[in-house]
Amino acid sequence: MNLLRDMLLSFCPEAFRRKQRPYSSSSLATAAIVLGLIQLAFCALLLAQRFKHFMIARSHLWATQMNGRSEWVQSGGAALITFEFFLYPLSFLLLYFCIEGFLRFAAGITSSEVVPSLPVVCVFKVVESVKKRRHIKEELSLPPDHVEVLADGRLRIAAARPKPGWNAAITIGIEDRWYEVERETRASESRSWVYVLRPSPVGKIFRKVERYEYPPGHSSSGAAQTNSESHRPSPPTPVENLD
Repeated sequence: MNLLRDMLLSFCPEAFRRKQRPYSSSSLATAAIVLGLIQLAFCALLLAQRFKHFMIARSHLWATQMNGRSEWVQSGGAALITFEFFLYPLSFLLLYFCIEGFLRFAAGITSSEVVPSLPVVCVFKVVESVKKRRHIKEELSLPPDHVEVLADGRLRIAAARPKPGWNAAITIGIEDRWYEVERETRASESRSWVYVLRPSPVGKIFRKVERYEYPPGHSSSGAAQTNSESHRPSPPTPVENLD
């Protein structure tokens, strides 16, 4: 079962293989080599058989015109027939898979590199694009965040979606102020994720930093009036992420 999984993963792009780890790197490279060789041999055999039948059919069709012609005329006719053969989508597709199989086999043999299959990569790209468009459409349909200024310069942000990474370890920059997450609660309304932010203390070492923009139409004047100068520390230079 693990071997079959690695065989399928050898066709997938590297980004997907980072999420779905193979059983072992060696078995993945071996699968890419073996399947690349099989792909090359199988497609080359089909291509050769198809080309043979195509040449026979064209030879019978052009037999009268080519009979008694000089050698260079017959060679030119063979070149034209070959060019016509690769104009057919199936012939071109078989030729591509031969080249891809050779590249997968050669890359695995020479450098143990796993070259994915281009059609599979294209499928992943299409699926990713569809998911991204769907996500953007969902984001646009959601109500914007509601920001409320509380006492002592704190902020209450109600969002329709959770904000990954908003926890006690992160520092959130809003305009020229810096905040940290005091608590996270859930509400029953449409904006069910509620975050209460408090001003970061002066001199705090930043472990993670994330910028937050007020939603369109929100006025930050209330926050400016409520926050005192003591709640507006100068942004220190963030240290390297300790996580």
